[in-house]
Amino acid sequence: MLGCLRPNARSGGRDPLQADRIKVEVVDIAGLGPAERSAWRDLRAADPTLASPYFDLRFIDVAAEVAPGAKIAVVREDGEIRGFLPFQKRGALLQPLAAPMSDFHGLIGARGLSVSRLLPDLPGARRVRFGALVGASDEDLPGLASRRAMAAVLSDGFDAYLAGRDSRFLKDKRRRRRTLERDHGPLSFSLLPATRDDIAMIVDRKRAQIARTHQYDVFACGWTVTLLERLVDASAEDFGLRTATLRAGGRVVAAELGLLSEGRYHLWLPIYDPEFARYSPGALMTLDTLEALAGLGVSRVDFGVDADSYKRDFADPVETVFEGLVERRRGVRGRPMRVMGAARLARRFDRIVACEPGLVGQLRGGGGFLATLARRYPRLGAALGLGFGLVGLAMMVD
Repeated sequence: MLGCLRPNARSGGRDPLQADRIKVEVVDIAGLGPAERSAWRDLRAADPTLASPYFDLRFIDVAAEVAPGAKIAVVREDGEIRGFLPFQKRGALLQPLAAPMSDFHGLIGARGLSVSRLLPDLPGARRVRFGALVGASDEDLPGLASRRAMAAVLSDGFDAYLAGRDSRFLKDKRRRRRTLERDHGPLSFSLLPATRDDIAMIVDRKRAQIARTHQYDVFACGWTVTLLERLVDASAEDFGLRTATLRAGGRVVAAELGLLSEGRYHLWLPIYDPEFARYSPGALMTLDTLEALAGLGVSRVDFGVDADSYKRDFADPVETVFEGLVERRRGVRGRPMRVMGAARLARRFDRIVACEPGLVGQLRGGGGFLATLARRYPRLGAALGLGFGLVGLAMMVD
C-alpha cells in the first residue's frame, strides 16, 4: 500500500528529504526483501542510538510474525530506501511493534524523518503512542514527555564499572551475599542461552508476581509467550534470549531473561523468590549478570527507562527517550491524561490494548483493570470507575 508523504510546513525547506519525492509503503515482514534488509542494517549501523536489541532485524522478524496487526512502513525517496517504522495497529491507534514487550522503539531512518509526517500515509491511523521513543524528531515533541534511559556502561570492564557505583550499596550487597550463602548453602550463577523450560519457569513466576501485585497479566493473551519461545528458536552467538540464574543451595532464588544484540544487552524479565527477599537476590543476580556480560565483551547493558528507583543503584541516565502520543491532527486527545497526571493509567491501558487486538479481549482486560481499581480504591463509585475505564480504552483505540 503506497502513499505520498505530505510536505513539511515547519521545515522551511531545510529538510534533507524532499517530501514531494517520498513514498511510504506498508508491508508485512515478508515484504522486506534483500534490498530492504540490507538498508535496514546499514541505517541501524550508522546510528548508535539504534544499537538496542529491539532494533535488531532478527528481533523484528520474530515479533512481526507473532504480534497481531504487525506491519512495517518502508519510506523511499526517488526509489531509494530512507527509513522504516515497525508498528502494530489497534483500531486507529498505532503502537510500537511487539508492545508491551518492546522497551525501546522508533524510526530506523535518515535524518529528516518524523513519525508525525508519516502518519497521513499510514492507512486508518490517527495517532501513535510510544512508551520510550528513541531519537524523536522536533516535529513529534509537542505530544511527548521526556524520560531517561538507564544503562550500565561496561566498555572499560567490570572493575571500572564498580568503581563508579556507591560503595555503601556494594558493601551491603557483599554482606547479603555472605548471609545468603551461610543460611542456604553455596551460591552458583549462570548466564546461558535461554530454553523453553526457562521461559515456562520465568513466565509462571512472573504471572504469580503479577497476581500478587494486582497488575494486568500481559501473558494471558498468549502471543506474548509465543514471542519469547520464538526468540529462543532464533538464538545465535551474537543475538537472542539469555537466562541469568542465581541459585542458593541448588534452589533458584532469582532469574532473568535478557536480550542480546552484539555488544548490547537488555535486562528484560526478572523474577525472584519472595521467601528470599531479605537477601536481595535480584540485586545479587544483577551484579553477577553485569560481571559475566563484561567478560563476554558487552559494552552496555540497558535497564529501560527511569521508572524504578532501584535502577539508579546499577545504572546511570544515558539518553533521553519520549513517552506519549503523536497525532495526525494535534488536539486535546492526549491532554486529559497528562493534565490529570495519570501517565501510569495510560500505561496500563496501553498494555491492555497491546495484548488484546480484539474488542472482546480489550473489554475483558479493561474489566479486570476496573476490578483491581475497585479493590484498591473501594470508595471509587462503580459508575465513575466504569466510565473512566471505557473512556480510557476509547482514547487509546478510537
